Amino acid sequence: MEKLDKKKNIGDLLIEYRKITREDLEEALRLQKEFNLRVGETLIKLGKVTKNDIEWVLSKQLDIPFVIVENINLDPKLISKFSEELLISNKILPLYETDEEIAIATDEPFNQDVFESMEGFVNKKIKLSSGNGEKIREILTQFFKREGVPALIKSIKSILEKLAGSSFYRIDFIVSENNCEINAYGFGILKNIEVLSESYTREQVFESFESLGIGFLYDTYLNNNALFLSVFPLLNRIGDMSLPAVVGTFGLVIPDRVAFSDMTAVNLPFLFKSEKPVPGYIFISAGNTPSVYEKTVYTIDAAPPHFRDFSVYTPVPEQCDSCRGKGCLTCNELGYIFSKRLEGTYSSEAVKNIMKRDESWQK
Repeated sequence: MEKLDKKKNIGDLLIEYRKITREDLEEALRLQKEFNLRVGETLIKLGKVTKNDIEWVLSKQLDIPFVIVENINLDPKLISKFSEELLISNKILPLYETDEEIAIATDEPFNQDVFESMEGFVNKKIKLSSGNGEKIREILTQFFKREGVPALIKSIKSILEKLAGSSFYRIDFIVSENNCEINAYGFGILKNIEVLSESYTREQVFESFESLGIGFLYDTYLNNNALFLSVFPLLNRIGDMSLPAVVGTFGLVIPDRVAFSDMTAVNLPFLFKSEKPVPGYIFISAGNTPSVYEKTVYTIDAAPPHFRDFSVYTPVPEQCDSCRGKGCLTCNELGYIFSKRLEGTYSSEAVKNIMKRDESWQK
């Protein structure tokens, strides 16, 4: 990001742009210590200028656009890319996004460290605009307080971060009339993660994952008037892994070439659904166990029973010593740690024996 130089103080700029007189500035300078405010804030308190006047003058000095933030249509997908704390505490409102940059409005255009941190996080340039900081804070506070998809996006983003590096490869959403229970599953373990006090549709869950830029496989059915939705996020690459393979890492795999699965795929343009393997294509099996096939990637719990030699890669869960499986900060509230890895060539029977070695894994 190009560095901005603060050339003149705000009082001189307001005089230059004929928003106040020299007498107005002198009055503000006399009273600012009494009010314990900055000069600009003192001028606002005295009724000499508005917050928008200050932001407009500042934008002229820095040659950046001035935005009336009240007229902005919020982009939940874009806003959810950044933390609530970062945006509100720094009064930053994301406006729009292109392939190269993200435009923001802020009343602190000299906050270079924060902008550079944002650029590193999204790997895009930050384009500055000036806007009313108090209005930005108000808009963001209301946005993050809203129920519905923004709250769901926030929860899913937190869960994805919590499960990273684990063997929980599937996220289950059990949606009833009044709430949404979210569980994680993998390596024979079913773990309750969170219960949200609101009901959601299948489309809202899909929208949340898509807004985070995540492709996934899914399966869905109704059970006792509740929607049961299983989501398999695909975040990792197959790379040089030998096929057939069994993978238990959270995020599973995204093929490097055209593939298909035994479940419906979302946000993955080169992956399509088919119940049976198709010669010449990679097959991803997340739910069922198809017949032996040379280019298949299986989940750890769905490995075919009669394989002799196939590539295995999965973190191995061990019950957390600090909390004995109850969940604590040490284990990201999961009850398990994943410091060991199972990686190499194994038979199906060997994998099953490893999974059964510690019976606490099955609880």
